[in-house]
Amino acid sequence: MVRPLLLSAGLFLVLLGGGVLLAGAYLIEPGPEGRLAFLNSTSLLLLHRYGLVEELTPTESAQLYRSSCTRKCHSKDVIELTPRTAIEWEQIVDRMGVPDRADLTLPQRREIIVHLQLNYLSNVPTILPDATMRFVKKHLWRLDFGDDDLYFDVIFVPRGQRSLMPYLSYNSRAREADNTLFIVYLNTHSGRVPRWNLAEMVTLRNREETVGAQGWQVLYEDGQLHHRQGILTFPALAEDGGEFEMVIEPPALKGRVFQWKLPIPAGPALSPPAAAAAEGS
Repeated sequence: MVRPLLLSAGLFLVLLGGGVLLAGAYLIEPGPEGRLAFLNSTSLLLLHRYGLVEELTPTESAQLYRSSCTRKCHSKDVIELTPRTAIEWEQIVDRMGVPDRADLTLPQRREIIVHLQLNYLSNVPTILPDATMRFVKKHLWRLDFGDDDLYFDVIFVPRGQRSLMPYLSYNSRAREADNTLFIVYLNTHSGRVPRWNLAEMVTLRNREETVGAQGWQVLYEDGQLHHRQGILTFPALAEDGGEFEMVIEPPALKGRVFQWKLPIPAGPALSPPAAAAAEGS
């Protein structure tokens, strides 16, 4: 008597659960690929949150980004109309992913960071005042057009402009040493940035001399190896007049030449609030 009753109750619960599932599938927002595909991707995202699924498709990554960022925290325009550097996206997602905000697990943070870096990337830091950024672009920043899908951005940092370093280089402070410094970004859209020692393939020359680099210090690289940033150090060169150029000769790739005219103007002063924000980032 008891066994048939238990079987009946179990069957009722199974049917009830199935009915609830079907009703939920009917009532939920189906998404562009239909309700069943939406339920499948939602289940995968739940498993991914706890590290049970390692890889997501680009469509699933975009769904994770939308559900975590543009539905919980911000409108799409706030995020997508302000591209950030690879470093800035990493810092923003880590800051917003804490439990009292978006509450993202480590796998979710990594996936969203990669999605933002691939789709809304800027090589230009966004924390500098507009007037200072215009000065940097005109007088200090040089870039190429990505031969072989490898892009170099080189920023000369004169001794009188070392206060810019916390803004332009990751986890860095102004350096008072009397050498010649450059911040270098390497980016690629596919493949990986080779782990070169740039000091071995770079020279700096003016009318009087040609010198090799003293060192290459990597400050940042993302987990996908699509972005790397570091500082190239050279012996001190006169910065009071004339011009000089940097020559980069990567193995088996076309060489790059970047040029600067001296002297570099003083440039706009950084306000104390901006400086404090850079040090605290």
